Amino acid sequence: MPPSLRVLPPALAALGVAALLSLPGEARADDDTVPSGGISLSLSFGQKLAFGLGLDFRVTSVVDEDPRLGIGPFLQATWLNFSAFRFAAGVHGGGQLSDDRGGYSALGELGWTYRTRYSDELPGQHGIHVGVLNSIGEAVAFDLSLRAAIPLSAEPFTPEGTVGLGLRAPPPLWIGQEEISGRPLRTAHGVVLPPAIALGRRGAPRPARLDRATRGALAAAWLDTARAECGSIPAFLALARDLAAVGAPASLVQRAAAAADDEVRHAARCSDIASALAGWRVAPVLLPPPPARDVDRRAALVRLALEAWHDGCLGEGAAAARARRSLPGASDAAVKATLGEVARDEARHAELGWRVLAYCLAEGGRDVREAVGDAITGPAPAPAEASEEIDGEPKETRAFGQPSRAEADAAWDETWTAARRDGERLLDAA
Repeated sequence: MPPSLRVLPPALAALGVAALLSLPGEARADDDTVPSGGISLSLSFGQKLAFGLGLDFRVTSVVDEDPRLGIGPFLQATWLNFSAFRFAAGVHGGGQLSDDRGGYSALGELGWTYRTRYSDELPGQHGIHVGVLNSIGEAVAFDLSLRAAIPLSAEPFTPEGTVGLGLRAPPPLWIGQEEISGRPLRTAHGVVLPPAIALGRRGAPRPARLDRATRGALAAAWLDTARAECGSIPAFLALARDLAAVGAPASLVQRAAAAADDEVRHAARCSDIASALAGWRVAPVLLPPPPARDVDRRAALVRLALEAWHDGCLGEGAAAARARRSLPGASDAAVKATLGEVARDEARHAELGWRVLAYCLAEGGRDVREAVGDAITGPAPAPAEASEEIDGEPKETRAFGQPSRAEADAAWDETWTAARRDGERLLDAA
C-alpha cells in the first residue's frame, strides 16, 4: 500500500464510529428526519465471487425541500457465502427526483468497511466504502445498489464490487405524516415515531381496481397510522409505570396497561391494511418506553396532568372523532372493522385521560391547577398540520378510511369544543 494511504484507515474508522454514534434510536416526529430499514440480496466480485444477504439502516435529515435533499449516517451488515461478514458505516446524501411521497431517490455513500476472513489466503480487510443507492417506491421502495470496497490493509490489494437488489420501508427521503392521532410517544428529546420495516412479499395487492398512485398513497397513509399506533404502545406502558410511581389507584394503572394492549391490536390491523395495499408485508418497529425523567412527585403530577389533557382528552378524543367520521364512507371490510375498533378504543382512552387529569388535580394542588388552567383556558391550539390529502378519486380514498382535510378539521373542532367545556367544569370542581 502506498505510504500516503496509511493515514486513511484511522480517519475512516473514526468516520464509521461517528456514524454509529449519531444514529438515533427513533425518529423525532417534530424533526424532518427519516429512519429507513432495508434488506437485500447481493453479488460481490473481485477477490472472491460471493452471494450476500444484507441489512441496511440509515437516518436521513432533510436539509432542503425543493428539491428534497438529505444527508445522514448509515449502517450495513452483509453475510457473504454463509461464511464471512462485511460491515460498513459512514454517511450518505442525495435527493429525491420525483414529487411523490416516496418516489425515486438517488443517494451516494462514503465510509469505512471491514470484511472478516474468508480463509488464510483471504484474511480480513478494512478499507474505503463507496456506493450509490437508488430507491423507487412509496410505502415500500425497491433498492438498486452499486458499491465498492477499496482495501487498505493486508494482501491482496484487489477492490471488491457489489451489485444489490432489495426493498426497504420507508424510502430514504420519505414524506411521512406530521399529524399524530392518539397518544404520541414523548421522550426528553420530543415526540418520536417508530421506524417501519419491510418483511417480504405478501402477494397480489388488494384490491386490483386501484391505480398505482392511489394504492401507494393509501398504503403510505395506513403505514403512517400503524407507526403512530405502535408509538402509543410504549407511551401507555410509560404512563402505567409513572402512575404507579406517584401512587395512583391500581385501576388507573391497570387501564393504562390495558390501553397498551389495545394499541398492539390497532398497530397490527393498520399494518395489515397497509401490507394488503402495498403487496408487501410492512410493519413498524416497537420501541421501548422512555425512561422516567421526573425529579420529584410534584413534577410528575404536573407532567402527567398536561399529557392527560393534550394526549388523552384532546389527542385520543380527536382520534376517536376522526375514526367515527371516517366510518360512513368506508366500504372495505377490513378498514370498516379497524375504524370501528379504533373509534371505540380511542374514546375509552380519552376517558382514561380525563380520569388521570382528575386524579392529578386532586393530588397535585396549586401547581397542577395553574398549569392545567393555563392549558385549558388559553388560546385554542391549532390542529396538527396533516399530510396533504391523498390524490385520487375521493370515493376510493374514503372507501379506505381516509377523511378529507375538512372532515379531519371538523373532528378536531368537535373535540376541542367539548373538551374545553368539560375541562373548565373539572377546574371549577377541583
